[in-house]
Amino acid sequence: MIGDIIISVLQKCYNSYVFGKARLRAKFWGLFTKRMGKNAYILDYCHIYNPKGVEIGDYTGINHHTDIGGRGGLRIGNYVMIGPYCQILTAEHEYRNQKLPIYLQPIKCNEVVIEDDVWIGTKVVVLPGVCVGKGAIVGAGSVVTKNVEPYSIVAGVPAKFLKSRFPRINK
Repeated sequence: MIGDIIISVLQKCYNSYVFGKARLRAKFWGLFTKRMGKNAYILDYCHIYNPKGVEIGDYTGINHHTDIGGRGGLRIGNYVMIGPYCQILTAEHEYRNQKLPIYLQPIKCNEVVIEDDVWIGTKVVVLPGVCVGKGAIVGAGSVVTKNVEPYSIVAGVPAKFLKSRFPRINK
């Protein structure tokens, strides 16, 4: 009983420390991003490339080891949860000119939009030009190549529709 209480207190102290640092990290990145929402947090080892193109909403959490690109523009809504080891890409190399090595070809940018109340699982890759609709869930390890409908659950490589979060109401 006393051991459980001690463990509970230690866990609360640890979480307070970790998320306190994460909120400070969000405030720091907020100096460079287009917008950083209130009570957002960014855990350790996250990288934001081209932060001036990034908007992050209120109460949004970005988990550790996540890389975010802002070169093509990125809008992340409110109450979004992004799991660890994710990649959100807004730019990619062009590859169609046979006379040029891929390395020398131009960069193609496309905005990514992640709407409110989205949960992105661990190790998800979101490719440029994608919109993840409000309330959607993206399963762990997925590669999102196309838009995700609101309140849908998708998973896989490439991510495919599995089911809706809520039963559809016919009107």
